[in-house]
Amino acid sequence: MKIIKVLESSKFNGRTGTVEYILEGELKKEALVPVKGTGLKVSFEFLNPIQTLFFKFYKGGNALVSSPTSSGKTLIALLFYLKNRNNGRFIYTAPTRSLIWEKFREFKSFFRAIGIRTGDLVEELDEIVQPAVVATYESLLSAARNRVRWFEEAGAVVIDEIHIIRDPSRGAGIEEIVSYCLEEEIPVLSLSATIPGAEELARWIDAELFIESEWRPVPLERRVFNMPKLLRKIKAPRSSPEEKIVSVLEHLNLEGKTIAFVPRKDLGWQSLKVDNTIYNRKVLNETLPFEVEETESKKIVAFHNADVPQEEREEIEKEFKEGNLNRLYATQTLAYGVNLPADNVVIFVRGSFDRFTYRYRFFPDPLTILQMEGRAGRFGLSEKGYSFIVVTGAKEGALEKALEEELQMPFETALSSGIERRESAACPNRRKAYLSLMILGPLIRYGDRWKEAVKSMFSIKRNPLLINEIEEILEELESTGFIVDGKPSLLTRILVSSFVSPFCYGEFQERLQSAKESLEAGIERTYLYSFIVRPFIRRELNPSTVALFTGKAFYEEAQRIRDRVKEVSGLDVNDNSDVLAFYASGRFFLFKNVARPPGDLSTLPTESSLLGQLLCRLNIFDFETLHRVAMMIRSGIPFEFSLLGAVEGLGYMRGNALALTGQRAGITNEIALVNGIREENRELLEVLKETLSLRYDRKESLEKEFSAIVKIVKGIKFPLGNLKFLRFLASLFVGRQEAIKLSKEDALEVLFENVSGQKENES
Repeated sequence: MKIIKVLESSKFNGRTGTVEYILEGELKKEALVPVKGTGLKVSFEFLNPIQTLFFKFYKGGNALVSSPTSSGKTLIALLFYLKNRNNGRFIYTAPTRSLIWEKFREFKSFFRAIGIRTGDLVEELDEIVQPAVVATYESLLSAARNRVRWFEEAGAVVIDEIHIIRDPSRGAGIEEIVSYCLEEEIPVLSLSATIPGAEELARWIDAELFIESEWRPVPLERRVFNMPKLLRKIKAPRSSPEEKIVSVLEHLNLEGKTIAFVPRKDLGWQSLKVDNTIYNRKVLNETLPFEVEETESKKIVAFHNADVPQEEREEIEKEFKEGNLNRLYATQTLAYGVNLPADNVVIFVRGSFDRFTYRYRFFPDPLTILQMEGRAGRFGLSEKGYSFIVVTGAKEGALEKALEEELQMPFETALSSGIERRESAACPNRRKAYLSLMILGPLIRYGDRWKEAVKSMFSIKRNPLLINEIEEILEELESTGFIVDGKPSLLTRILVSSFVSPFCYGEFQERLQSAKESLEAGIERTYLYSFIVRPFIRRELNPSTVALFTGKAFYEEAQRIRDRVKEVSGLDVNDNSDVLAFYASGRFFLFKNVARPPGDLSTLPTESSLLGQLLCRLNIFDFETLHRVAMMIRSGIPFEFSLLGAVEGLGYMRGNALALTGQRAGITNEIALVNGIREENRELLEVLKETLSLRYDRKESLEKEFSAIVKIVKGIKFPLGNLKFLRFLASLFVGRQEAIKLSKEDALEVLFENVSGQKENES
């Protein structure tokens, strides 16, 4: 393996520069490589220092590049492709939809055609025939497990943000992807900004070339402050933690785009409130845990974290990149998998001394702080990036030492460092569920050769005893019929393609049987189906997120939901099914500060596509029931009215205004409700107004919303259903190309014919 360290002294301004580096202990300095002749079409005349060395030294095989954010890793990926273009299809994978769409736009000028997979229904029906594909980790993993053609023809794979291999929820999937590439000798390029033990990672992937860069396209200046000292210096009055945070930001008086990283989400929300109420700034977020004060100020602030609905997060990111949003509060979720550079980052850190290890512990941890720092500096827009780290509970030197030592720590993956046991996980045994999928993917792909592929995983190499645990899981799967004669059953293949462990399927079956009588009697179907399908939904659905926006009302309602479910079915589970039921029964409608369902609930439309497909293939429910269950999860509208979720322009709040109106008027389904409004039934329209008054205080707002809903309802065309979703499901039975041509009526006909709930599956 050739190991190269790019030195901080390298120079590049977009036109000229030099690269200084260490190779085999020897210090070298060279001119940059001209872009002309590389095959790349870019606006710069020369490759930057890292790109220059990659172009010069990469001859083939696997490679790892660890370099700061905005250091031109996209062009490195393209240089990697150029060396491997005769091998087969080029695949680029990254963690988020926003990053994938960003790369899709960047690569379009280079490739004559490019395919995309993010789990979106529009893409899934298009066959990938393009020479290049950009895909999220999960889309790529699904393609590999199912031997989809576009992965089978892979000639080079780029894994961006490889450090997410340490993430407890996604790391195992990345490790599995790498193992497939290693087993089948597909050249793989791993890219990362910062990852401890990078050389060990390079050795695991058998890299021919490892480049580690100290050089940044935009130099970083770091300043570390002790919070109490700083507050005394600026003479800030004794105040709440959030007021202190905003006081520090005001004192720093930073110009340009600034991200303020806070250690807890409650501090982020409260800092946003301080900016709004005390400093008179406009808040961009619409879903908030407080009542916002209207202001005419042109200064805008926002908060970005996992609790913010996905649609709002995307708008915030766009406004920060292109608009007038200059101060953005964030938690550590923004440090990973989002391309959002800033002129300045301010990082608030809490430290505490551990008496057992005689070391300081910091939150966020040093690696995350380094990732946060990576956001500082916008190449071509700022000459320098600034990092201001403000620490409480430790001296400045202790933090600086921890940051220096962090990258010397050993390399770990999520599996090698251990899988957390979480009582609220969707499956009764989270570890067993993870490991079962980790082994079933290779078993489906390689058959008897599965063990060779699994042994190439870093986790197994680090902990060989893990293979014994895996073999015990295999024995259990054989004893329960999920593996027959050493081969996964048809049911098992179906489950794995949907990222569902056989253990979660077993939990689903138990819940279904417990609730069967109540469902047949039509009792509490929204609640019961929420609890039944929960094992098929990968999101954790954190109750604290819901409570943040709804207060103790959520906990009271959740208890009522759990009690009712236990009363009618005997189900007593602790996996946050109550969060799903709260959302699906439209309870957020009553909270005026919530514009959209927050957190993981905002990503359920994509999750519902996998759920609908899985239920179609299992054929456990008739299609009418299946359709309502999938749309209930997709839209968050109660079971009896869930098909309203397919009506464009309604969304969660308007859909639930109609559902609640129907419930109050004693109407049993959306068809009767829609027809009543169309016929201008006076009593029904009055009930709709009364329902809207629960959310809208001002008469003008109420009347405006009432008119908008009535107009949408009058434009509804039967049969109800989301055409893209129905085509996606129908493609299981008629194929992709035929499904694209289907009308809504034809798609429904296909589905009603093929999904009857009568078929018994192998188990």
